[in-house]
Amino acid sequence: MQTPCRDTLLIVDDSELNRAILREIFYREYRIEEAENGRQALEAVARQKDRLAALLLDLVMPELDGFGVLEELARQELLESIPVFLITAETSADIALQGYESGVMDVISKPITDPSIVRKRVDNAVELFRGRNQLAQLVEEQVQTIKAQSEKLRTTNASIIDMLSSVIEFRSGESGQHVRRIRQATRMLLQLLAAESPGYRLTAEEIEMVSSAAAMHDIGKILIPDYILNKPGRLTADEFEEMKNHTVYGCEILERIPFFQEQAFFRYCYDICRYHHERWDGLGYPDGLAGGDIPLWAQVVSLVDVYDALVSERVYKKPYPHPVAVSMIRSGECGAFNPLLLGLFLRCADELHQALYLQDGSDATPSAPPIDLRRPGGYHPPEAQQLSDRTLALLERERQKYHWLSEMSGEILFDYDRQSDSVEFTEKYQEVFSDSLRTLHARDHLRRAGQISPADLRRIEGELAALTPENALYRTEVQLTVRGGRRVWFELYMRSLWEGESGQVCTGYMGKLSSIDELKRESARWRQQAMHDYLTGLYNRQALEARVAEAICSPAGQPFSLLFVDLDNFKAVNDTKGHLAGDRLLQEIADKLPQKLRATDMVARIGGDEFAVFLEGLGKEALLAKKAGEVCHFFREELGEQGLGLSASVGCVRYPADGQSYKALLQRADRALYTAKSRGKNQFALYAGEMEGEQYRPSLLFPAED
Repeated sequence: MQTPCRDTLLIVDDSELNRAILREIFYREYRIEEAENGRQALEAVARQKDRLAALLLDLVMPELDGFGVLEELARQELLESIPVFLITAETSADIALQGYESGVMDVISKPITDPSIVRKRVDNAVELFRGRNQLAQLVEEQVQTIKAQSEKLRTTNASIIDMLSSVIEFRSGESGQHVRRIRQATRMLLQLLAAESPGYRLTAEEIEMVSSAAAMHDIGKILIPDYILNKPGRLTADEFEEMKNHTVYGCEILERIPFFQEQAFFRYCYDICRYHHERWDGLGYPDGLAGGDIPLWAQVVSLVDVYDALVSERVYKKPYPHPVAVSMIRSGECGAFNPLLLGLFLRCADELHQALYLQDGSDATPSAPPIDLRRPGGYHPPEAQQLSDRTLALLERERQKYHWLSEMSGEILFDYDRQSDSVEFTEKYQEVFSDSLRTLHARDHLRRAGQISPADLRRIEGELAALTPENALYRTEVQLTVRGGRRVWFELYMRSLWEGESGQVCTGYMGKLSSIDELKRESARWRQQAMHDYLTGLYNRQALEARVAEAICSPAGQPFSLLFVDLDNFKAVNDTKGHLAGDRLLQEIADKLPQKLRATDMVARIGGDEFAVFLEGLGKEALLAKKAGEVCHFFREELGEQGLGLSASVGCVRYPADGQSYKALLQRADRALYTAKSRGKNQFALYAGEMEGEQYRPSLLFPAED
């Protein structure tokens, strides 16, 4: 979106003569609109507000005076984007103060005795507001872009979380419908609770949020070793203790997802992950909470999760018939539950079973010996069961969902197996890198393919070698060569996979590559704007200060020099040829002056027609004098605006001889510049201590210290 061209000056005065005088001052630089009273002024503002560069406002007018106009502009919040100048014959300080408090940029007294001063004051304010308006628009555009990216990221991550929940189900031998049933059962029970017990004040939005969060209840199982998670035989006491840790692991995973912690959704996910195995009588885990200390949403998920575990087939058990499962929950064989929730569950159990289990053909098969839900000594079949055709179909469906989600998210997912030294990517990889989706001898291929620099590859291999089962996650940023030879920034996110009885054997890695190239480039553009002058493209004062600070703090301690340059007679260019000509002259300086210097030197515009030159390693007085003379010659002889007596005065300082800080060096360079000016301009002066005793008028950039 382009910034509107603000090229119009609105002159508001009931005197036609006063309007004519102001028009004569500004017509060369601006389109002029006129109004003879406050009402006409507001109508003109409404028509031209996106094009107004400034408003020159008389104070005493018929119909609506200047303060009335200001009040209406403030109400419309226009004073932040349009500078207003109060043009008044009143000399009272109270009137001026009232004007400033009402939001005017400046107060200009009538009659106007020096048009050039008035023009300069208005032009400076217009430039300031133009820059501020452009910056505000840039910031707004970036905010909208970031909001859109954040929304897309939240949607993508929600899909990935669903996928991750499904992966956990398959790791533990659970049906692919488990997450769907837990969500719907949670929703049904909460809706019944909201209808029967209004005191809980459950809203439809909160019910939907809790139902979605229920999908996260077992996410911590991703950190449980496979030999425990899928063990068909009895769990030992130690194995069961490790299995119980999935509640804590799930919370740790959630805390590593940055966007979650900014949402109310995070609280429900966290509570459900941690407390869905707590029991009403305090005999659950991991914290042994009891009664109302257990969050309500965790109590609901706990109840429906136990029911689903009973009526579903697991690697360690056959499914129970629905009546048997309900009887076991009613009798307390599966632990104690909130009596209110238990009563509601028993009332809707048949309806829940009909809606979630009979309709999708997953009704439990009859008969199964009593179990205690994977506690040591519980029932397990003597042999692992063969996967049914339906389960294989569900697995294939989830595999396809996994790939579809990766494609929709724009990320590249991969799985590396250390034993076979092979890596498999999702389809996006082939589109981006023009390489095979499955690669054998992956480490050797990575070294030869040239997608990653040798230095980055060595760094990443070293950092991966430091991962442990307790610290299994890895994240870095890296530049990779994609199709067409472009270098693109990616975020690499990986999780190491561990096996063995002690969990100390790394078997491979799962991970993803996400392009962050546009974010990197956008960040570079912002840094460029922050460190460069908007008119000339030279470095600005902030960049100069950073360069000087860097040189001062450098361990090498190399000397350097600074030249403070101020154009002589630059005002004549603006007055005789206009401000656009002045701008072109400043741009010509920015183009030609660096060509007279070394590549290691730096030119900065630090305000108006003032420049500074950083000369690296130049500490000898004779060399500094020679370079300063060359700069003076450049301004006097080589610039395009001839016949105007254009030249430059230069103040010179050296580090460390003339100062130990940026502020001290620039102030003393300014003092030397003043000396050069006082000696007749068109020359340079090297700072010397005796200058401190001379009469000195500091630059506006460096007010005299108390």
